[in-house]
Amino acid sequence: MSMNMPNKLTMARMILAVPFIYFLGISDGDSGFIYRMIALGLFMIASITDFLDGYIARKNNMITDFGKLMDPLADKILVISALVVFVEVGFLPSWISIVVLAREFLISGIRSLAAANGEVIPAGNLGKYKTTTQMIGIIIIIIIGATPYNTWIMLPSVILTIWSGWDYSVKAKHYFMNME
Repeated sequence: MSMNMPNKLTMARMILAVPFIYFLGISDGDSGFIYRMIALGLFMIASITDFLDGYIARKNNMITDFGKLMDPLADKILVISALVVFVEVGFLPSWISIVVLAREFLISGIRSLAAANGEVIPAGNLGKYKTTTQMIGIIIIIIIGATPYNTWIMLPSVILTIWSGWDYSVKAKHYFMNME
């Protein structure tokens, strides 16, 4: 079975996370700015694949269950990787990463429950807005480096993270009600 173009772009985003993490992680010291700019370029390319895979899939009727599951996972890998490295290099407090991780584990659990019932739950609009604000915040922080304003830069995405997690949970409450 061959993979369609949107799914290849999703896989490329996952692969790009590896060199992105590497360059962002070594972005301190004398060459820090250069490494951050390399990381920024990789993150921007990966972010563009996020837009392109969805656009191509919708335009050409190439939406697959693989894409519905793996596209949000690729986003999570990219965003969570950035947030964890930001904590490591001192760009963000850990609570921001913890909130995002907790929401993603919750949603993954709900998706697993849905899959056990033969359902695939695609990302909703709030989740897409959350991802967009996360990516914008990450781009800004990569560009400016360590500042006392980084928490404020990420605050809109943290609010959307909590809101979208709550919304998702409320819409999926029937999975929790029918548990044995």
